[in-house]
Amino acid sequence: MKRYITLTISLFFIAFAAFAQRTATSFDVDGIKVIFKPTVKNVISVRVFYRGGVANYPADKAGIEDIALEAAGQCGTQKYSADVFRDRTDKFGVVISGESDYDYGDITLDCVSKYFNESWDLLTEAVTRPVFDEGEVEQLKSKAIARIRQSESDPDDHIRQLAIANAFAGTPYATDPKGTEEAVNKLTAAGLKSYYSSILNKNQMFIVVAGNISKDELISKVRASFGSLPSRPYTPVTYDPPLWNDYKVLTEKRDLQTNYINGVMNAPPVNSADFFAYRLGISVLSGELFGELRTRLHLSYDPGAETVNQLMPFAIMSVSTSSPKEAVRAMTEALNLERNSRVTPEGLTELKSSYITSYFMKEQSSSAITGSLGEAEVLGGWETAENLPDLVNKVTAEQISGAINKYIAGLRWAYLGNADQANEAEGAFSKKVR
Repeated sequence: MKRYITLTISLFFIAFAAFAQRTATSFDVDGIKVIFKPTVKNVISVRVFYRGGVANYPADKAGIEDIALEAAGQCGTQKYSADVFRDRTDKFGVVISGESDYDYGDITLDCVSKYFNESWDLLTEAVTRPVFDEGEVEQLKSKAIARIRQSESDPDDHIRQLAIANAFAGTPYATDPKGTEEAVNKLTAAGLKSYYSSILNKNQMFIVVAGNISKDELISKVRASFGSLPSRPYTPVTYDPPLWNDYKVLTEKRDLQTNYINGVMNAPPVNSADFFAYRLGISVLSGELFGELRTRLHLSYDPGAETVNQLMPFAIMSVSTSSPKEAVRAMTEALNLERNSRVTPEGLTELKSSYITSYFMKEQSSSAITGSLGEAEVLGGWETAENLPDLVNKVTAEQISGAINKYIAGLRWAYLGNADQANEAEGAFSKKVR
């Protein structure tokens, strides 16, 4: 009974928070797009987005945007040295950070509304007048290289990079946005400054804000801070995603206690009519993998599947196992079951409810709201994130089956682990889904 009461109270607050948030809108302020979601929250989040991601630079500059945006928020500005900047963020409890991924980069501000004016001043400085101090940049490069080495030594991180590199070979996604040790070592403070200037363009940028402020106040601040930024022609990047209708495996030998396997599959674009049906279908697949590989066959501790929302989207299955041949066979059978069965009406209701509840739980922070709206805007339109519950509720069991069968026709496998066991599993990797 106590557990039930706790769950009920939790869902009440989730629902209350959802209703307390108002509708998002978008508008133009002196040539820069602003997406605004007023809320009752006293934590305000502001994200300045830069479109393009890995399409903005060549492979030998991998990591340049990630470090440039991180440096903008940490290496000092024309008004504040790096030490003074950090002292002010500590004084007002402000978090300013910058990073980049495959399709976009951002500089993010999270602060309490009481110190919004002081926090906005720091964000304005970071975005418009960063200085890229050489000493500070060298420290950031050292940290970036440490993260790269850590990621390469982490089997879960490394197998994912192998899977993406195999699936997207010959495309910009073959470049890791976090960079390589060799590429990051060659970056200079002057190069980062020049690169940042190239993406500081109102037509390439947009701003997302969530929190307890007024639209008039926001417009006034954006106009004063960013109205005079450069405005150059910019065409958002579009891709022709690769279609995987055959089966290939990329193997890397590494002595590990277990073997790591990823399988990458085609997926519809986020703004496609098939997207939410497909995504719900992948949720079903993830449950099937867990039930088969962990519960029934005891082949893997934490198998699963997820959809990755990008301009070139994909879905990915992942397992770690000491029996790769049997695990790959079971993964393929789970796909076959998914392609040849249909969700029951009761199952569909439960699936939608779980998905929407999970969405609202993730959207409880201002930062999560700006992140979701901004990512959706890059991938086709912020309205997708705003209308997600309605879009999910419209999905039918027939649409789920249709989307899974339409997009899953081949696989790009990646394997990290024992070479002999990889050879034994060779036939399983080429087994076709049916």
